[in-house]
Amino acid sequence: MDINTLIAQRGITRYRAAKQAGIPQTTMTDICSGKAKIENCSGETIYKLAKTLNVTMESLISDVMEYRPPFETFSCQSNSN
Repeated sequence: MDINTLIAQRGITRYRAAKQAGIPQTTMTDICSGKAKIENCSGETIYKLAKTLNVTMESLISDVMEYRPPFETFSCQSNSN
């Protein structure tokens, strides 16, 4: 999910989102402008942003994470011979 869209949907500014999340305003600005990639942020920062924006951590990074098939795809299956 795009963080700029989430902030706009909440009707708050980047500054307010940063203050509510307890992260530096420069960090928020860098994430929103694309200067810093959200996938490179600490888990704590992602958690704080997700909590502030009322979304899951996964939804914040889902657009940038590569698709991984379910575990079952890789599980061993016994063959009856």
